Amino acid sequence: MGKKVISARLRDGKDEDLKEALKKLPVYYDESDIVREALRQFLFGHKGRKPEILGSKVLIEEEIDTNRVELEEVDCISQLDLDKSLDEFIGA
Repeated sequence: MGKKVISARLRDGKDEDLKEALKKLPVYYDESDIVREALRQFLFGHKGRKPEILGSKVLIEEEIDTNRVELEEVDCISQLDLDKSLDEFIGA
């Protein structure tokens, strides 16, 4: 059985996101492997097989932690001022 070649081109103005993502790929990823895996996922899903390449993990630059709390430094408040503010807040 001979080799079958599928030719595709990225279009100007329509595929800039793909072009940029392909530029950012680590050198150890073969673009043809990625295209084959994408075709398998599109045509067959993941029924009965484990994906060879997890594309969503390849180009994530920064994961956003929605549970993260950022603290900022404030001027110190005396315990007396804090108690007074708390009393005013609860109406005591």
